[in-house]
Amino acid sequence: MTQQSKRIETAYSYTLNRLLRSMRDFVGADAQNPQDIIRRLKLYASSSAYQQWCNQIALNVATQVNKGVSATWREASQKAGRGNELHTAILEELRRPSGGAFSEIVRTNAEALKTFPLNISEELTEYISRQSMEGRRGADIMKDLKERFPETAKSRLQLIARTEVSKAQSALTQARAQALGLDWYVWRTSEDSRVRSAHRHMEGVLINWNNPPSPEMFSPDGEQAHYGYYHAGDTFNCRCYAEVVVNLDYVNFPIKVYRNNYIAPMTRAAFEKIS
Repeated sequence: MTQQSKRIETAYSYTLNRLLRSMRDFVGADAQNPQDIIRRLKLYASSSAYQQWCNQIALNVATQVNKGVSATWREASQKAGRGNELHTAILEELRRPSGGAFSEIVRTNAEALKTFPLNISEELTEYISRQSMEGRRGADIMKDLKERFPETAKSRLQLIARTEVSKAQSALTQARAQALGLDWYVWRTSEDSRVRSAHRHMEGVLINWNNPPSPEMFSPDGEQAHYGYYHAGDTFNCRCYAEVVVNLDYVNFPIKVYRNNYIAPMTRAAFEKIS
């Protein structure tokens, strides 16, 4: 994840914490029973004020991500070389509205927020059911919920902040790259101890936008879970990002290249034959 993305995620998390406080105030400490908490959560989710707030938050985040991605593209234009056709094309692309990709980011982000209270209520409902079947008293379950709700909600919102910012960055980068005919990027990680093993193995791999990998297939730790095929930054809790290739002179060959479920090193001459 780039420094710009980290700043956006931090600001987004701050906004979502405000949302959480608003939700907690609405649910209130005076809820009489577990079912009352669930009812109030659903009522909060359906309110027009909350729906509008979600739309505005999603729009603000997408706008900030778009600014960050645009700044990265301006840097990329320098690699293309001044006076170069690609340099001119990148600058021209940046003058255009982001179009469908931007609108889709706003929609999916807003949807994640709008369904958040309902997802929490479903989780709490399942918890209530399990505890009731075990014979626990309603008063004890209620006490648990008052402790459980804030922590559960906070962790879910942190996941939304991290995931949606990363996915937005990935989607906008891909949209602009493909509009410019730039089909390849280098997978980059945050290069720290928190990088999952499957993604650590993808660091520095050259990938085509039209052929996303399934990183878990290459995990040296033999990860059992697979999350499908996706690009850098385009899955939950992922802090990776795509470094678009605008000039092969800036690529350190030989480099690992992903093609059709395989990763293998390639020289520049070999890569130019397939690119």
